[in-house]
Amino acid sequence: MPIRTGVVTKLTAVVVTAVGILTAGCASAGSSFSAVQLQAPVTVRAAASPARLTMAQARTAYSEISAPFNAAVAVIDADARNGTTWPKFKTDVLAAVAANKTWEQRIREERWPRVIQPFINTMLKTEVPAEISCDQAMAAAGSLQGAANVFSGDSTCRDSTKIADTIRKMLNLPGTIG
Repeated sequence: MPIRTGVVTKLTAVVVTAVGILTAGCASAGSSFSAVQLQAPVTVRAAASPARLTMAQARTAYSEISAPFNAAVAVIDADARNGTTWPKFKTDVLAAVAANKTWEQRIREERWPRVIQPFINTMLKTEVPAEISCDQAMAAAGSLQGAANVFSGDSTCRDSTKIADTIRKMLNLPGTIG
């Protein structure tokens, strides 16, 4: 059940005195000593959930959160376009995987506007895992040719950014890179 602002929960605290614990543990048969329990009401206020972002805040947050991942993807695109060595390409792909995982975590931490949240949820369940899986498979391919084969043949590499592009359009941001 979601926590609501202003909800007050009454809890009963049970306090066992040190003397009661000691005497109960040390009392012999027939002794009149026993644990003492005191009950006192304690009020605990539930933490308020952060407010949902406005569309303007969401636009700014999405851009800022996406910048490092977009930069990592741009490096991979440049590697593919200009040619590079296998060790550099593998390092760059693994950097993109790390950036994508950080991006995913930061996207999950935000409370997006209600109109956007369902798209975020779907993207996080479909597009993002596929991107990460594709990049990990390319990094494990062992060579530039192997990575190219993975990219062209692996179903997770069928780079569908339809949902991400829908989110970007709703936020009045340019489409995804690539």
